[in-house]
Amino acid sequence: MRSSALALFLVACQAAGPPAPSEPSATPDADDSSLARAWLAAERLPSRAEVVGLTDRLAIAASRSGRAPSASEFAWLAGQLRERIWRVERVATDGREAVELYGAAAERASSPSVECDAELRRALLSGELERSANATFRELYVAYERQTAVEGDRAGCLERLKLLVDAVAAYRPTGQAWLDLQNQARRDVEARLASAKLPAPEPSSSGASAALEAPEVKPLGDVVVQPDEATITSKSVELRDVKPYSYSGGGRVVLGLSGPARYEVGVVAPDVAAGRGHRVFIDVAGAKTRGSKPDLAMPGLVSAVRVGKRDKGIRVVIDLTEQAHHRVFYLPDPFRIVIDLSTRAALPLEQPTSGRRSVSRVTLDPGHGGWDSGATGPTGLREKDVALDVAHRAAPALASELGIETMLTRDTDVFVPLEERTARANAFHSDIFVSIHCNATEDGHADGVEIYMLDPTRQMDAASVRAVSRENHNAKDRARSVDPRVLDAQVASIAAGLNVADATNRSRSFARLLQTSALASLSPYGNVSDHGVKTAAFFVLLGAEMPAALFETSFISNPSDEARLGTADYRQKLADAVVNAIRAYRDGLGATR
Repeated sequence: MRSSALALFLVACQAAGPPAPSEPSATPDADDSSLARAWLAAERLPSRAEVVGLTDRLAIAASRSGRAPSASEFAWLAGQLRERIWRVERVATDGREAVELYGAAAERASSPSVECDAELRRALLSGELERSANATFRELYVAYERQTAVEGDRAGCLERLKLLVDAVAAYRPTGQAWLDLQNQARRDVEARLASAKLPAPEPSSSGASAALEAPEVKPLGDVVVQPDEATITSKSVELRDVKPYSYSGGGRVVLGLSGPARYEVGVVAPDVAAGRGHRVFIDVAGAKTRGSKPDLAMPGLVSAVRVGKRDKGIRVVIDLTEQAHHRVFYLPDPFRIVIDLSTRAALPLEQPTSGRRSVSRVTLDPGHGGWDSGATGPTGLREKDVALDVAHRAAPALASELGIETMLTRDTDVFVPLEERTARANAFHSDIFVSIHCNATEDGHADGVEIYMLDPTRQMDAASVRAVSRENHNAKDRARSVDPRVLDAQVASIAAGLNVADATNRSRSFARLLQTSALASLSPYGNVSDHGVKTAAFFVLLGAEMPAALFETSFISNPSDEARLGTADYRQKLADAVVNAIRAYRDGLGATR
């Protein structure tokens, strides 16, 4: 960051002045604090050795004072002296010590405003020491989140913190780095609450927590989609795995079962006396666990997941850091219960009139990855490699040309489960979700472009059945796939239960734009076959909170299409198609009436 910008930040910080000092006490520590104030008011400081000696004495005095008002004053004065001598001598140790002392001043502050001022100074100096605008944003953002999470009158300081955060917003990270920073802020908030001995969710053991008794069950106010009773047998099922995905403001928990099962969902209000916050629980009838299930703790909205036995079944309790909306549904083949959680309410209905749409974040989902290569062409070209390369080409263009933040569900050659891809898009609060794939047929004759969306009102055609069979299951479980048409009927029922009519309309608008854009972008290659926009029961699209489409770029099984997919020019044109479709959607084109 340029020095002029840092100077602006420091002026904003210093404008409010230091925390009001406490009344001096008749102790040697008070004499040191008086000396420190005199040195700070002087035009020049004594030698560095003298300054370090005084700050060390003040730091020891702060530590001895515990939570007394003087503790924060001693740490604050020591921090100012260490910062000032660092600016003169430029000894790195002095700068780092100043950061630590400001942190101690905030921790021991006797008033919210004093705490916030110390936090602000610590954040600014930390960023300056790293000589990074990105670090400055990170430190200011975490400080702001930490201060807004605790009670007390600190309006003036919070206003300055918010002003500074906004001033360096251009250096905010994107994608997974932004989610990681939000999680870091959440962890810092929890640590702050713990140090202040404020109520926080208490840990539980995997054995005794089996009862998981939940007081005051409130009526459910969100969406729950149950499986058809005809698919459930009297046999018990086994809970095979619990997969939690937790982010700031959102999360998803997936319960993998050996077969279909009935389940009931409830919410529990916070219990301050017991030290528990908001909770959602799922009772699965006739289910059992294979041995004891450990409790899972993590940062983000979902702070922990606990599993316990109950009469004729199990209970899964999800501990939340704050109140959240939930949608619970199931995925067949293999049977999974999906619990989506979000602090945001459902998206508002899109008006059918034309006009610019709000699109600031996009998730690109390169299909397959890792051990799952997807479809393979006649000469060995792999679907997973093509999809990732197209995404890598589209992401920077979205940022540079449209100013849109873009997250990739996978940025390298790794495998990401289907349910986690949608969870990441929801957690990123994406405005559009595009899953990128390559098409394939057994005979290798078909060619061209095809776009898929989720529409519970339409039935799949033969091509869609093949696509679902290929994309919904990885190589490890594809052999056990059920009839895709039965699967389509089940997914249509789930989507209808989730009330995704408006999301369907928005997805249709975007899918049509993507199809038109793809054909236009690939026009230099001659007559590219247009397979249109179709509906299919893709798991990766189910549960998406934003317009979502699956882009079958070309048929990798066709020798001609495979040859094109192997070239940089063709992949760039596919990436351009994605960018242009998002641009058109943002500009208000393709509204569904």
